[in-house]
Amino acid sequence: MFIYRAIDSGMVSLTEVKNGDVTIAELVRISQYLDMKSDIEYANMPKTKARKGVKR
Repeated sequence: MFIYRAIDSGMVSLTEVKNGDVTIAELVRISQYLDMKSDIEYANMPKTKARKGVKR
């Protein structure tokens, strides 16, 4: 299912995946990049209501 994260983020298209223009290794790296980006965005959120109730 991680394949759809790259498609949903707009980093690759479904056609590129279906045609084999993108390798599984590239999709894994994109997924890891999206995880890192999410972690950075979370870390930079104000520590007020945006983080309320979220435990990490």
